[in-house]
Amino acid sequence: MEIRFGVVGTAYWAAAVHTVGLGAVPGARLAGIWGRDVDKARALAAQRGTVAFESFEAMLAAVDAVSLAVPPQVQESLALRAIAAGKHVLLEKPIATTHRRAVEIADAVAARGVASMVFFTRRFVPELAAAIERHAARDWQRAEIEVRSAALSAGSPYEHSSWRLADGAALWDIGPHVLSVLIAMLGPVVGARRLPAPARVVRFETRHARGASASVSLTLHATPAEQGQRYRFMDAADEFVLPEPAFERPTAYANAVVALVAAIAGGARAHPCDVRLGAETVRILEAVARAT
Repeated sequence: MEIRFGVVGTAYWAAAVHTVGLGAVPGARLAGIWGRDVDKARALAAQRGTVAFESFEAMLAAVDAVSLAVPPQVQESLALRAIAAGKHVLLEKPIATTHRRAVEIADAVAARGVASMVFFTRRFVPELAAAIERHAARDWQRAEIEVRSAALSAGSPYEHSSWRLADGAALWDIGPHVLSVLIAMLGPVVGARRLPAPARVVRFETRHARGASASVSLTLHATPAEQGQRYRFMDAADEFVLPEPAFERPTAYANAVVALVAAIAGGARAHPCDVRLGAETVRILEAVARAT
């Protein structure tokens, strides 16, 4: 069984991650690319040995699944159109810009019976996934997370990413990744609030159903020398720091494709990183954003 994928987008993430990762997955085929800039779509398609679709509708008619690599405010409407057409979806985070729209996407997936996956990058790195699985059952009481990203530094491929340049964008760009780990390790989030922070830093706290709490500090404005991250979990007797293995993003993305292909082939639609988790992370992010 071969799943034909269409990639939406022509910028860095589509070119360097989605279209590359798809080429590494048995059972998946890059059937074409669509982007609003037709010339860029044609150029990228020529590099990847595939076709450029003239319209999104033409892509939907020719593929089984759609992989979206576009800003969240663009992704949410295109995702709904793909799902309505009965296409399986691989989405970037955040899956939408509001919880209402995120729930609309999750409800559409359930109603249409398609498979979905959200590319929470760290959840698809085997060493990290294994570490999370090993330690998630422990009754951790507290977590401290710090992520210092140099995404907006000079020379970064995201340097001119308009949605990442907005105030508080670190919450929406890095926050979903952090929450995907926190929910797996500490359980459901029942409360969240924003904390005071220096300029260009976002800080917030989460409370979890089983009594744990976490403090999170995020920035997109670190220098390359300052960038790094630390996920630390503690209880009264011990602590655990999530490992930081080197990994290639196209490989992690390919693992997400493998999971989606398995869900399509096996008929099982539920996955720990499907749109339900995507919608839940948006709910928490929106709560934090509104608490400013």
